[in-house]
Amino acid sequence: MIRLSLTGAALSLALLCAAPAFAQSTATPSHLQAAREVVELTGVSQNIDNVFREFEDAAKQMVVTRPEAAKDMAEIVGGLKPEAQKRSEEMIKVATEIFAAKMTEADLKEVAGFFKSPVGQRYTALRPQAMGDLFKLLQPWSVTTTNYLFDRFSQEMRKRGHAL
Repeated sequence: MIRLSLTGAALSLALLCAAPAFAQSTATPSHLQAAREVVELTGVSQNIDNVFREFEDAAKQMVVTRPEAAKDMAEIVGGLKPEAQKRSEEMIKVATEIFAAKMTEADLKEVAGFFKSPVGQRYTALRPQAMGDLFKLLQPWSVTTTNYLFDRFSQEMRKRGHAL
């Protein structure tokens, strides 16, 4: 769950950093509409919206041992939801601008067509589970591979007379 949160946070951060570059879109309304559809169909907008859900879960965990604070926490989190939705919509707009800048309207429509197709819908349905399975394997693989590469790097540097 944390790795998925980090993935969503990284995506959001990347899009946030790109926001100034895409502030002045030259895309047509239909191009932006096609990009928005791709952002929604591919789950990018869901990843952005998940930031609030993750915040809400973290807030609940903060008060799990303090039942007397649960009511206040729920009220405060509920009060923050409209602000979070506004911020999510801003980021979804940025994501839309990025996709519109990177892809032609025709390509975006083709991508949307795939995600609307039966196979695209099956892909979308299984993707979260597949990504969860992948993340479970990716962490140990990443550590093992990084350690292996650093060992090999150190060996090669020693061969060239460098002590690390």
